[in-house]
Amino acid sequence: MMRLPRFSRLAGLALLVLLAATGAAPTPQGIGVMGQVTNGTFGGRVPSDLLVFLHVFSGVEETGTYETTVTADGSFRFDGLAIAEGESVVVRAVYQGVPYFSDLCTVEPGQHVRSLPIVIYETTEDLADVLITQMHVFVSEAGDRLQVGEHYLVGNAGDRTCVGGEDSSTGRRTTLTFTLPDGAGDLRFDGPGLGERFLGRAGGFVDTRPIPPGPAEVEIFFRYHLPSRDRLRVERVFDVPVESLVLVVPEDSVSLTGEDITSAGTLDMEMGTALSYTAGPLAAGEPLLFTVVARPQPSAVSKTDSVLSRNARAEIALGLIALAVAIVATYLLLRPPTSGGPF
Repeated sequence: MMRLPRFSRLAGLALLVLLAATGAAPTPQGIGVMGQVTNGTFGGRVPSDLLVFLHVFSGVEETGTYETTVTADGSFRFDGLAIAEGESVVVRAVYQGVPYFSDLCTVEPGQHVRSLPIVIYETTEDLADVLITQMHVFVSEAGDRLQVGEHYLVGNAGDRTCVGGEDSSTGRRTTLTFTLPDGAGDLRFDGPGLGERFLGRAGGFVDTRPIPPGPAEVEIFFRYHLPSRDRLRVERVFDVPVESLVLVVPEDSVSLTGEDITSAGTLDMEMGTALSYTAGPLAAGEPLLFTVVARPQPSAVSKTDSVLSRNARAEIALGLIALAVAIVATYLLLRPPTSGGPF
């Protein structure tokens, strides 16, 4: 059964009173959203009591939420919705504690019905089909330290959502484990951090987000500081395979060397020219090794100005990654599911 938000019912009543006073008839909204829920796991099914939620957004503000239950064939429909042109809608279902989403759709002029299908999956604790499809590493000087930013796109080549095993201390399920380099400090995340999405571990942290099937379904972005030296050896090891790695440093800051690190030339970016390097692919457990080499500065005076400039550009570079994520999709993924579950 569909449920309109209380503020929508009150607004509709006020409009009817106003139109009655002026002798005008209300204009039907006529906006409908329909779709089909399918199970993408071989042999999987769609529960007959599965709830489906429709979220409406005006810009970044959620202006309405509706709810219904799928029919016997897994289809659903929302009719007569008070959605204005230019507003965005997305449909969400929670199955076995994991939220799944339709595509995000913007209501266009003259549009009355929109189809937004959803695919759900069975779950598994096994990481065998999980892989890091893309990894980006940003290294720059930050005063007397090095700042390292790491950005991951994580995929799943199977047909089941990986939820990981249960953590004995918290009861939450954990998927990927990240071990930070020796001497790392000041760990920061883009979005919910330790104690929220991520759980701290000795020397690193674990992620609690499920990984559904697809080439790049989960995004992870964090940064930390390392002690600055003329030559600093960094080792990164991952518990799943890595398909592609790109390392980026400001051209006038530091350079990278390593046996399996290949120079890919320069990049013209908004914050200036950067040096890029490539590596991989890596098997699970195979280390990524590189050495950060400090570049000599012309003079003490120019070094101060250069450090300040590089710090500002590094922050811009790291911020560009966060801006690449759709605001509404991020909001939905970060909110807790409505109908229970460990996530």
